[in-house]
Amino acid sequence: MTELILVSDFDGTLYRGDGPVRHYARLLAAQLDPAEAEPYLASFERYLAHGPAAAAGCADLVEAAALRESVDAWGAAVQLGRRVYGVGGDAVGEAFAETRAHMVEVDLDLEPVTGLIDVYRQLRGKVRLLLATNSPLPGMDVLLGRLGAADLFDEVVGGVGKPDGLRRRLAAELGGGPGGGPNGGAQSGGAPVGRSITDPWRLLSVGDHWRNEIEPAVEIGAITGYIDRFGRADGPASVTVRTAEELLPAVFAWVDNPQQFSNPAQPA
Repeated sequence: MTELILVSDFDGTLYRGDGPVRHYARLLAAQLDPAEAEPYLASFERYLAHGPAAAAGCADLVEAAALRESVDAWGAAVQLGRRVYGVGGDAVGEAFAETRAHMVEVDLDLEPVTGLIDVYRQLRGKVRLLLATNSPLPGMDVLLGRLGAADLFDEVVGGVGKPDGLRRRLAAELGGGPGGGPNGGAQSGGAPVGRSITDPWRLLSVGDHWRNEIEPAVEIGAITGYIDRFGRADGPASVTVRTAEELLPAVFAWVDNPQQFSNPAQPA
């Protein structure tokens, strides 16, 4: 029997709620003078409310570019901090690590995406379920437990290093070796690949960040479910939706008939 593989993201996919990223932004703001921290946080809140459209009418061209080019709220916190206010790279890394530790220690009112979690649970035993996240593995069991997703996944992989780390992992899951593509040869900027991948439709990648979770799967011909919260339409996907709940019928359709599900690269 052909093994199906579903690879899921964590942030913005398994849970909703901006508590963690707000905490992250406040830590970055703490690196600034109070006169800078206030407008930084105000600009960040505009992104949470409007997404890239927050750039409209922004008088500062660098701030507008940072807002417009940010793929998600985590990226907006970093882009605004670094490009507009000069927050250093070390401070960004430390703030991320501290935020992850804070998430484990304090309940930040994460809203589990119950519909998606329930569907994943229904698929146990039928599909290999893999959680792939850039977050560190320590503490992930606590967070999954809070979401009602403890013991849901066959494997939880932390510190993946998306997007390139996910490229390697997807290829390995499909038996292509590091960087494998559907037809052999080169993928992603001419990088050498491993063994040729066959039947890439066996794998479905679900996430809310096109470059990190969708593009690596599109490159090898896998099926993709893109949760595009702000309507960015950053690239092609098999299915593009605004909320995870809208994706559920497509997940079932893929499980029922993966080979005939759809063209893996429909326009977003």
